[in-house]
Amino acid sequence: MSFAIDSINANRAWFVPGFVVWGLPSLGQVPYLTTQTINGTTSVMYGQMELGPAEQDVLFSSLTDHRGNQLPSEINTPRVMLRPKESSAVFVVGTESNESFRIARDPDSVGSVEVDLMIVEIGD
Repeated sequence: MSFAIDSINANRAWFVPGFVVWGLPSLGQVPYLTTQTINGTTSVMYGQMELGPAEQDVLFSSLTDHRGNQLPSEINTPRVMLRPKESSAVFVVGTESNESFRIARDPDSVGSVEVDLMIVEIGD
């Protein structure tokens, strides 16, 4: 029975027209170490900080396809393909997760870039 349900849900695809990309590629994360003294007590703090602008995080559940349907919150092994409507470059940053993906535009573009998204569920 689960085979039949799996075959129905397998290899789904969604077309999302007119998605606006405003995110810019970052320079990556850099570790930092600092101290802070408050009322004679010194604390040492360590962490990581993102350098530069930030990529745009996109949840699948926040997207609506060309038919007006909201995408599911989880897609099994998704792949996002982009079709820019302008000459500016747009790209997926890293690998898509089952819930979201990161996207950025060319930092040399004048402003936000509009693209069409094709999201395909590859599955296992």
